[in-house]
Amino acid sequence: TPMPTLKADPALNAMLPEAIRKAGVIQLATDAQYPPCESFAEDGKTIVGWEPDIWNAMAQKLGVELEVSSIAFAGLIPGVQSKRFDMAMECMADTVEREKVVTFINVAFIIAGVVALENDTRIGDDPGTLCGLKVGGQEGTTHIDNVKNLLNPYCEKQGKPLIEIVNFPSAAAAQVALYSGRVDFITYELIGASELKRKAPKPIKVIPMDIFPRKYNGMIVDKDNMELAEALLAALKAVHKEGVYDLVMKKWEIEAIRLDEPGINLTTTRPLTQAKP
Repeated sequence: TPMPTLKADPALNAMLPEAIRKAGVIQLATDAQYPPCESFAEDGKTIVGWEPDIWNAMAQKLGVELEVSSIAFAGLIPGVQSKRFDMAMECMADTVEREKVVTFINVAFIIAGVVALENDTRIGDDPGTLCGLKVGGQEGTTHIDNVKNLLNPYCEKQGKPLIEIVNFPSAAAAQVALYSGRVDFITYELIGASELKRKAPKPIKVIPMDIFPRKYNGMIVDKDNMELAEALLAALKAVHKEGVYDLVMKKWEIEAIRLDEPGINLTTTRPLTQAKP
């Protein structure tokens, strides 16, 4: 689905830092390995995904070009801090720690859900249905932390058997274990759920779970670059107003993560209330 082209708004362009306005270019860093956030198209050059659809629409409103570089995820924050890049965007979670070194312009939510085989009638949207089952995951990830810190205490409170954790070296290995029936479920970011469904060798269901913490996701600029942050926020709000944000959510089947009111550093300025186990 091609996105509509938006008209540049001189008032938004005037909000940009002078150096960017003069150059007419924003240097943006990403790591194009995470569909549907961003990945390389068949040609190996074009970067596609829901975030590129958003950043292209924002650039149109701002009346600037984007120069996009794909680098390793670990280099994104240092790249913005060292001013090598003006901004970075990579389905990045807005955390209190990260806000100490960069400024977030929040675009969407990060929400985890449960993935099970479609025909597994035991698993529903009540977290209690997971008690006593086997989960696959990578040790040290927030996914396994959620099982240890939220799901298992919940099962314990309900007087139900705990979930057995089976560790795998990668998320892909845990997925294979799910398809072959060695584990009963895995947890997954809803952002990638439609992508996972398309690739799964067997029909799967993805169930959002209110018990998992919601986080904000966002693009980042250097901590002190408030001028650029405000310009990007204004452009993002314009993209919302023109209906393009909703088109992007629909196109990539990620309506579950939509954030109606974008903002700056929302983890601290508009904290989310989390469900208690």
